[in-house]
Amino acid sequence: MYFFDYHYKYMLTYIALIVHEASHIFVSLVQGEKPHKLRVFPIGLNAVFCKNIYKDTNNFLINISGPLSNILISLLCFLLSTYYLPRSDNMSFFILTNVFLAVFNMIPIIPLDGGKIFRDILISQIGLFKAHKYTRRVTKGMGLFIILVGIIQLHGNIFNFSLIFLGSYIFYCLKYEESEVYFMNIKNLVYKRSRFLRKGVYPGRELVVIKTMRLGDIVKDMDFDRFHIIYVLDEDMRLAKIFTEQEIIDNMSKFDSEISFEELINAMA
Repeated sequence: MYFFDYHYKYMLTYIALIVHEASHIFVSLVQGEKPHKLRVFPIGLNAVFCKNIYKDTNNFLINISGPLSNILISLLCFLLSTYYLPRSDNMSFFILTNVFLAVFNMIPIIPLDGGKIFRDILISQIGLFKAHKYTRRVTKGMGLFIILVGIIQLHGNIFNFSLIFLGSYIFYCLKYEESEVYFMNIKNLVYKRSRFLRKGVYPGRELVVIKTMRLGDIVKDMDFDRFHIIYVLDEDMRLAKIFTEQEIIDNMSKFDSEISFEELINAMA
């Protein structure tokens, strides 16, 4: 009897996870982002989307949709069990599971939805790379705390490794966030053009670089809310070339982000 009860609760939890991920997928599809593949795990679903720098998607709506769907499902089930259906242990479990998923996913750490929302809020205030740095610090701190609690739990003869696995998984996810941040910065730079055309005026900023610097490195120094003019100097501090931000983006697409300004100038000669 215990086995069947455990199996039923597992299925209810899996349904809550499917609802959560399906909401992310639905909102992404509405905004024109199609999933590249859908992975099925024993603990839920995970949709992988093709990154498209030419899609101006609303990340906040995508990230908040998962927790919001769990809250809505829990409210719906609560109303049904209060006014129309008899309250059962399984219904109560399903309601609490959805509430837990919503609250847990709003913790401001990567890779949870709350961490992505927290990072996007910071980006709007201090720029992409500073936001990335602070988000990583918060995530590392929380990951270490979770692992520490897991170790203390083991010391107390509670043989549950789930917290240690969770903390380790958080650090594992941070490893792959670097490429996502780089992509996000390129996407922000690309969409400055559309914002400029809408407004007709945009604040600018000048950068001076030595010709041996790589194009990919200068991108990291660009602000999300400025259009950049880049002055390239040689070793004698003489002007070699002037590039606009858009020219940098175009040449990174044409050549490679690892190409130096000196190599680019020679290729253009």
